[in-house]
Amino acid sequence: MSQNQPQIPVFYTIRSQIDHMPRIQKKIAQYVFEHPTEVINMSLRELAQAIGVKSDSAIVRFFKSLGFAGYYEFKVSLATEIAGKSFHRMYEDISMEDDFRTVKQKLFQATMRVLDENLSALDEEQLEQAVTLIEQSNRLFFLGFGTAGTVAYDGYFKFSELGFTCHYSSDPHFNASILSEPRIGDVLFCISYTGETRDVLVPAERAKPPAKIIALTRAEDSPLKTIADVCIATVAEKKNYSVDVMLTRLVQMSVINTLYLMVGLRQGPQILDKLSNMYRSVSYLRV
Repeated sequence: MSQNQPQIPVFYTIRSQIDHMPRIQKKIAQYVFEHPTEVINMSLRELAQAIGVKSDSAIVRFFKSLGFAGYYEFKVSLATEIAGKSFHRMYEDISMEDDFRTVKQKLFQATMRVLDENLSALDEEQLEQAVTLIEQSNRLFFLGFGTAGTVAYDGYFKFSELGFTCHYSSDPHFNASILSEPRIGDVLFCISYTGETRDVLVPAERAKPPAKIIALTRAEDSPLKTIADVCIATVAEKKNYSVDVMLTRLVQMSVINTLYLMVGLRQGPQILDKLSNMYRSVSYLRV
């Protein structure tokens, strides 16, 4: 990798490929995740011995599969991330001893970095297909619970503004009832970072076909990703649960806002009149 080429993000690249790696490569990837600092200071032979891999060539194949020309190049990128110049270690060290200024700085830096990584990672083709499905929908259902429920409700509100027939409920029984007879033209917008939330997954499985499924979920393989017609895959580290939840929600909200703006722009100048009329209709609620 020359100085003019962009540096490969180590942790994101491993995370996006690990589900499809052979057993030995998965073992190497897991060791790198768990011992990144130690890896930087190891020779190729020492790393192979630490992992329990008999052949140095297996390590070499692992690095090359990630896009690195060699071990040195891999370690340079890994060291850069650990130093805080990339995605890794950006908020895992938030502690009870941190003062207000430190917490603010760490959290805002984490937010900027996770949004920047997802800006690069999000598949624009999948976003484009999601916009098309939304435009063609007769009924648009938003499914999400817990933290994802706030994102689902935001999507329901925004696309209702644009004139779509939208549905959202935090009650799984209501969702099961209203989706008991799915129709052609139904689109389910399913939000679950793990892709394993039962109250999202089961209605989606039962509604398809004839309904179409848009999944807003993680990059790794999951049951929701498997059944989706369109999968908008986001990335996030699992280091600090409370912070990770906040960052995941911000990324998901940004995706909803992107789709909202794209669909709105495609509706042309008349959308401005529609939104203006709607805002005037609720003006009496303001003090």
